[in-house]
Amino acid sequence: MRKGIECDILDYMMLELLKNAAKIGKLAHGYLFYGGTFEEMKNTAIGLADFLKTDPFDVLYIVPLEDKKEISIDQIRKARKHLSLSPYNSVYKFAIIDGAEAMNSEAANALLKTLEEPQGNTILILTASKPDLLPKTIISRLEQIRFKPLPLSKISDNFINQEHVNILNKPLNEIFNYIEKISRKENKNSGEILSLLDSWLFWFRKKMNEKKDAKSVEILKEIQKTKDMISSSNVNQRLVLENLVLCINNY
Repeated sequence: MRKGIECDILDYMMLELLKNAAKIGKLAHGYLFYGGTFEEMKNTAIGLADFLKTDPFDVLYIVPLEDKKEISIDQIRKARKHLSLSPYNSVYKFAIIDGAEAMNSEAANALLKTLEEPQGNTILILTASKPDLLPKTIISRLEQIRFKPLPLSKISDNFINQEHVNILNKPLNEIFNYIEKISRKENKNSGEILSLLDSWLFWFRKKMNEKKDAKSVEILKEIQKTKDMISSSNVNQRLVLENLVLCINNY
């Protein structure tokens, strides 16, 4: 199993892929996640539901029955009924089937009917460690996403903006001037700010991985906390960014 920091990066990359699809209206009704740990794939599925502001009542999570080690037709019928109902307090209805290769033949046939006639704003996500065990008729109706680890250097190329990293090397007054500039420009849109925070996240993750730097762990926590605050609430972006910079300088 890959170490936690690598799993976090992989989760992030796959989730960003799905977020971008949502932003341009290209989400599929059905997905097959494979090639990763169940934790990675589950985190990404739930992360997508959270990004789409899906109420917990509108998310159904199915796992194989403990006593039989399989997914039954009754469980799939429950998923079909769940997806057929109008959202409780969301735009989308989600059904996540973990370990989908454990479906018995009756369950697989019932699921196929759902895939043949997707309804409205519904998203069905299957995760599988052995996707080859799934019927080809089901696989052919799903958009497949393979969770494949990438070298950290490759990840850095894709997610680290060196200009954002260089900002941290400037005097505090210059950093604060830059923060004031992007905070004023962003107003209601936090895109550039989140991009800045992402660059810092991946930079310190890389630094931690290369030098086993314990300080980087604490800095990562502060960056992630700041990103969560900006993403999910109407905080003063300038203030939380300035506080973050002071925290980074103090480590």
